[in-house]
Amino acid sequence: MAAIKLREANRADASIIGALHVASWRETYEGILPDETLAGLSVEARTAMWSTVLGDPDEGTYVLVAEEGGNVVGFGSCGRQRDEALADAGFSGEIGTVYVLRSSQNRGAGRLLMAAMAEAMSSRGHMAASLWVLRENARARAFYEYLGGEMIGEKKDEQPEATLVEVAYGWRDLSRLTRS
Repeated sequence: MAAIKLREANRADASIIGALHVASWRETYEGILPDETLAGLSVEARTAMWSTVLGDPDEGTYVLVAEEGGNVVGFGSCGRQRDEALADAGFSGEIGTVYVLRSSQNRGAGRLLMAAMAEAMSSRGHMAASLWVLRENARARAFYEYLGGEMIGEKKDEQPEATLVEVAYGWRDLSRLTRS
């Protein structure tokens, strides 16, 4: 088994991240999100989104990819908090995404991504951070709890196909994640 290596993503990674984003959503959210939502995901649209994010250094989003054996198997992104209530509660940083292909899970990529994002946010002055996860995503929730995340909020997202309930996990001390 090859070691997991992290590196900062660049604009050339947009298509790889776009494809991985769609693939990981389809395997992660099967049975959680409506089938038509998953079928409607577009690698091209995700690639365009990540190209924009990776092409705008002033936007402040830090993106990492996890590689195993030369293949990108996961990615994560973080930056400043976008949720006003969580920012007001002291969570100035936000983990926007963290996805690892199921075939590469339980080998350390998720822990490494979380630790590296915590370090990146700390170096940018954030001492606490949070993330949102679908309430029904039991596997991810168990992972965040294992890493010391505490449930700090909940919200409903009304979609045409379904009402999604998301829960927020927070870390008041990002150094806890760097030691995971």
